[in-house]
Amino acid sequence: MAKDIPVNPLAIIIDLEKRARNALTIEELGFVVVNETHKIVSYRQAIMFDELGNIISISGTSSFDENSPFIYWLIKNFSPLSKKIEDPQEINSKNYEKFTDADWSEWLPNFGYFVPLKSPVNGQMGMLFVSRDSNWTNDEHRLLRIIADVYGHCWGALKKPNMIPRIKNRNALIKISLLIGLFLLIFLPVPLSVLAPSEIVAVNPSIIRAPVAGVVEKILVKPNQVVKKGDALFLLDSLVQRNELKIAKKILSSLKLQYAQLARQALSDVNSKKFLAKTLGGLKEQEIRIKNLEQLIESMRVPAPISGTVIINDPDAWEGRPVDLGEKIVSVADEKLVEVESWLSVSDVIDLQKGAFVRVYLNSDPLNSIRARVQTFSYEAQQRPGDVFAHRIRSRILDKSVTPRLGLRGTAKIIGENAPMIYWIFRRPISALRQFIGF
Repeated sequence: MAKDIPVNPLAIIIDLEKRARNALTIEELGFVVVNETHKIVSYRQAIMFDELGNIISISGTSSFDENSPFIYWLIKNFSPLSKKIEDPQEINSKNYEKFTDADWSEWLPNFGYFVPLKSPVNGQMGMLFVSRDSNWTNDEHRLLRIIADVYGHCWGALKKPNMIPRIKNRNALIKISLLIGLFLLIFLPVPLSVLAPSEIVAVNPSIIRAPVAGVVEKILVKPNQVVKKGDALFLLDSLVQRNELKIAKKILSSLKLQYAQLARQALSDVNSKKFLAKTLGGLKEQEIRIKNLEQLIESMRVPAPISGTVIINDPDAWEGRPVDLGEKIVSVADEKLVEVESWLSVSDVIDLQKGAFVRVYLNSDPLNSIRARVQTFSYEAQQRPGDVFAHRIRSRILDKSVTPRLGLRGTAKIIGENAPMIYWIFRRPISALRQFIGF
């Protein structure tokens, strides 16, 4: 049975108001609301909800398990009601027979009463729900409304003011904020960048060419071999020249014998003097020819003009191969003077200025990068393997302490000027569309 209304309810209301105003947190206020209100109106169960339907306090306990069956049932069935009801309202088990999972009687007394807790400044702060086994009287309605106004005012005083007005449909606000953020994000300036296959090459390699037209007899060095100045690099086949030298030496020997014989005959025979001068001319001419052949044979053993590292792709492919005069065969370069050579496809070309930043990731060390800056950008594209046309880019390595080995390959990330993110995303599709439609 419900207890009688207190003889002096005004004193109790004043005491409850004092207790509520002294609360420093919403949790303390919630404890007063669900437990101390029993002094003015009797009930068996009291629950306080916030404006979002979350449970703040439950009478008879200072804490509760959100995963318990009773709390789960309250959240599923009463939280939606606490958000919809704006005025005090009685409810009972007969009005809400369609509660899911379990009947009302399994969890609560039959007669319930919703009392909104409103603040004059912040509006409805939450909801107080009380329930008991007997029906509610009009006097109890008035007392609950009076004390509810006190609780709502205290709750509004504890709540921190919002700098942004509260919006009921938060999902719509989130969606609008995301759309605005994405719209602004597409105009965010980002650096354009492209990837290009790269190789570590020598800065100023010394190119050794064929001194004469002939056939390569033997390559005497290997790729990346370190040589000194004067070391032989390769031999050209000099069989023809050596045969000509042998013939020239035999002719020279014959002319010397002929000259000696004519010189003896010239002492007594005047006609022999006529042939003496002619033979002497042929003798000197043959000596010059022999000297030239010896120098030519010597030049077919090609030495290194400087000390450095040999640059050659496949030595075996050169042996027995005919070469023309001046054809490049091998290079020698200083292994400490290296730079990055990149080949940028015509379809990937962006606006690059001298000094553009480059990061090179070598295949031998893909986790670390080499910093470089663009030095030169070829004006015309050159045909590369696979019928691809590309521009050659030379970049200077910034870190002097890093000297990668000649011939190492990898990928260079070349960074250009800043552009809006929308252009960065659609640059390739726009380029392909322009080429397809012709403008």
